Amino acid sequence: MLERITGQIVLLWMQLSARLPQPLAQTLSRPGGAVLQAVMRRRAAVVTANLRHCFPHWSASEVAQWRRRMFRALAYSFYEIALSWCRRDSTTLPACQINGLQHVHQAQADQRGILLVCGHYTTMEITGRLIAEQVPLHAVYRPLRNRVLERFQNRGRGRYTKGLISKREPGRILRELKRGGVVWMAPDQDFGPARSQFVDFFGRPTATLSAVWRLAQASNAVVLTMQPQRLGDGCYRIDIEPPLPAGDAASMLQNMNQRLEAQVRRQPDQYWWLHRRFKTRPQGVTDLYSS
Repeated sequence: MLERITGQIVLLWMQLSARLPQPLAQTLSRPGGAVLQAVMRRRAAVVTANLRHCFPHWSASEVAQWRRRMFRALAYSFYEIALSWCRRDSTTLPACQINGLQHVHQAQADQRGILLVCGHYTTMEITGRLIAEQVPLHAVYRPLRNRVLERFQNRGRGRYTKGLISKREPGRILRELKRGGVVWMAPDQDFGPARSQFVDFFGRPTATLSAVWRLAQASNAVVLTMQPQRLGDGCYRIDIEPPLPAGDAASMLQNMNQRLEAQVRRQPDQYWWLHRRFKTRPQGVTDLYSS
């Protein structure tokens, strides 16, 4: 019962948020970010650890400043999620400049599937909606514990994708790639040592999901990296980069991480620093989150 009530409250809040004018949503994101940072204390500590780890030259005040900006971006992302899931009319969505569509068209002309990989940015949901307006795709998703929110999420994403594939169904991902489809996924999380390979990310060996390479090898799919960005004027930009060079797993995953890192350095506040991205550590290396 509690799960259903909670889900219905969030659902109603999202539907109302989708009706807000964009300038008001931007204004509300400042106090909203402060509230989220105060409420999400454990996650705020994770954000701090991640920022210190990736930007060791930053002072304590700089870390605190970028942490505040990240939580502000997180607050605004709830508005973007509401837009993505609730607005049916695509003409009411924010403007977006998409670069690199020629890489998608070339892979399709070659009759190859496309694995479209993107980092976990706070802009991920809205830019997923915006790219799907141009590139029909399937999206890989993580099932939610709350069944009401799960249905709401899947119904919302189902409006702008060809279909959803659970991350627990790699066989379906593989079949779609072999059929020449486009599959959008965000692999930049720590999935543990059994499913990962250590390659550098921000100059440190980081457990990186090896399924990206395995799926590409098994399906002959092209792997394209996608970098979204929220611009200051309320518009968006999406850069689809050239295919990752084929090769062994380590070289492909390293190239993927290098591209992700370059984008994160350009916009540190828009990355999803709440994840314990460096949870799996090489043997003998201290736990980053132990304190």
